[in-house]
Amino acid sequence: MNTPEQAARVVVLGGAGRVGREAARYLMLHTSCDVQLASRSQPALAFDWFGSQRQRLSWAAVDAFDEAALTALLRGAALVISCIGPSGLVGVRVANACRAAGAPLIDAGGYDPLLAALELAQQRQPAQVPAIISVGLLPGLSGLFPRYVLERTARGRTALKLETYCIGRDAWTYNSAWDIVYSLGDFGQDRGFPVIRDGQHCNVGFRAATRKADFPAPVGRVTTMLVPAEELARLARQTGIAEARAYGSNVGPRAAMVCVLAKVLGMYRTPAKVARAAGWLVAASRRDMRKLAPVYGLKVDIAYADGEAASATMMIADTYQATGVTIGIAARCLLEGPAIAPGVQLLHEAVDARRAMALLEEEGLVVVTGSGVADGATLQEKAA
Repeated sequence: MNTPEQAARVVVLGGAGRVGREAARYLMLHTSCDVQLASRSQPALAFDWFGSQRQRLSWAAVDAFDEAALTALLRGAALVISCIGPSGLVGVRVANACRAAGAPLIDAGGYDPLLAALELAQQRQPAQVPAIISVGLLPGLSGLFPRYVLERTARGRTALKLETYCIGRDAWTYNSAWDIVYSLGDFGQDRGFPVIRDGQHCNVGFRAATRKADFPAPVGRVTTMLVPAEELARLARQTGIAEARAYGSNVGPRAAMVCVLAKVLGMYRTPAKVARAAGWLVAASRRDMRKLAPVYGLKVDIAYADGEAASATMMIADTYQATGVTIGIAARCLLEGPAIAPGVQLLHEAVDARRAMALLEEEGLVVVTGSGVADGATLQEKAA
């Protein structure tokens, strides 16, 4: 444990990657904690903008698949941030090491399998520290932003229907591509094209699965398709929304074609096939980015019982930077309080949506438009 004279130690697994570096950068700039980057190979530490704060940054060599070494490294940490992947291969390794070391966890991935595994472990033996998983853009902000829009627009009214439309494109890393391909099979659950009714996924079939959505330039109108979204199902259950739908689309044309092909061929079914399709997706997305810019967009539509509706859209230009900053914000909220309850949680369940969105806006990474920030309030209104 840290003594009162010592700064809290935050371990960033995957500190050599861009998301890990962005998370570390945010913590160095906005907190007083010591940041320990951990990876199999040593990252470049000569960041000029650290200046006199450089002494707060250190590095440790670790292989996340070495359980004993990982647990030893994490023991005594005030917080562990995991930015390693693919999440489908890492599985519960980091989460189990954090439980053994008694260290809180923020995981950039994890997704549904880790959520289910940690909830089962929680039933068997209650955790003593929080584990916040799926802290990225999708899932992550794709649950936090709808909660924010609900809180900003409900004004005591009952929300009957919630729809989200999530689009993205970038030159995906291999780890990101691996998880994207794995998600095409719903992480092994294969729930098809579901509508969320009373908090449960209900398959509606292919013909009813597509929907057009309009985004600000340079995206415009895109075709999206129903996707399973456990975070949206949980949000619907928590807020009493009877029906919710999550639509998604990879709007890089070549990357989108690879995703369709991988879905049709069932390449999400085995690790070897996932790896092969992930290689295709990496190459296709890089070709897309020769003429296109990265983009992430999330549109939220809410229908209220009084017949009125709210709609808001969030656009992000740098997906990997925004992911790292989102992780950093979640870490800052955990370190600064109020205290987060022990056990596994998703981002929208763990942190205050208004505070998190205000901190994200301060970084200049998001543009929000629409009636979701109606009655004169914008993201510049800082959470109380």
